Amino acid sequence: MEFLREGGCISYRLSSENSSYFMKIISSAFMDTAKQSLSIISYLTQKGFPSPRIIHTKEGLPYVEIEELNKKTLIVLFEFIEGSEPNEGEDIETIGKLVGQLHNILKGYKEPLPVHGKEFFIDRYIKILEQKNYDQNKIDTFREYGDVLWENVKNLPHGFCHGDLHRGNLLKTTTKKYYLLDFDTSSYAFPMYDIMVMCNSTDYFNFNEIGYQKSKNTYETFLKGYTKYRSLSKDELNSFYDFIAIYHYQLQATIIEIYGLNCVDIEFLDNQLNWLMKWREQCKAR
Repeated sequence: MEFLREGGCISYRLSSENSSYFMKIISSAFMDTAKQSLSIISYLTQKGFPSPRIIHTKEGLPYVEIEELNKKTLIVLFEFIEGSEPNEGEDIETIGKLVGQLHNILKGYKEPLPVHGKEFFIDRYIKILEQKNYDQNKIDTFREYGDVLWENVKNLPHGFCHGDLHRGNLLKTTTKKYYLLDFDTSSYAFPMYDIMVMCNSTDYFNFNEIGYQKSKNTYETFLKGYTKYRSLSKDELNSFYDFIAIYHYQLQATIIEIYGLNCVDIEFLDNQLNWLMKWREQCKAR
C-alpha cells in the first residue's frame, strides 16, 4: 500500500501481483458529494466516457460504508490509471472535444444535482466580506460589479457543470488518452463555467494585461474541439470573460469557507478588488 495524498479524503495506491488500484477513504463530511460523484462516474462509464472505473463489491455496490464510534466512512476502489496532468496549453483542442462529450452525455443524467445560482457564485462572497467587516464602500463596489456580471449570464443555458474543471483534474496516459477526474463539485449550473475554468489563463493573484489575450487564444483553440459535440449560442460565447470575473467571487468564497475568515487579510481582499476593476476596464476596452 502506497500513501498518495490527504485532503477531503485519504488516498492510497494498492498493488497486487498483476494489478494496481486507487483507494479513497472518505469522511462523513464529504459522504453526500462522494456518493453523487460515484453515481456520475458510473453513468459515464456506462456511456463509454473515459473516467476511472469503479471496482464494485461482491454485492454490486460502488463503495463500502463502515461506521465506527458513530462516524461513517466510505471506502471506494478504482482501477489505477498511470498518467500525469497535462502541461499548460497542451492538447487544448483534444481537451475541448473531451469536455464537449462530457456535457453532451450528461444531458441524459437524470439524478438530481445541487442547483448553483447567484447565491453560490456571487452572494456568498459578499456575505463573507460583511462578516469580515470589510470597508463598506469596497463591499458596495464588489456587489455592484457582481450584480452586473450576474445580469449578463443569468439567462444562459443551464445544465451539468463539473465545477472544478482545471488541468489538475485531467489525467493523460502514456498512450495520450485523457481521463476526467473528481466529480465532487458537480452541479446544475452553467456548462460555460467549466469551459472558462479550463481555458482561463490569467494569473488569479496578480493582474497582468497579457492574461486576457492568453485566455482568448486558449478559448478559441478549445472551441475547435468542443463545438464538434455541443453548440454554443452567441451569448454563451460572449460570456467567457464575465465568467472569469465571476470565478474570483466563487473561488474566493469557497477558499474562505474551507479555511476560515482569517485565512485572508485586508490587503489580499484589496488586491482581489483591484484585480477585478482592472479586468473590468480591460474588457470594456475590447
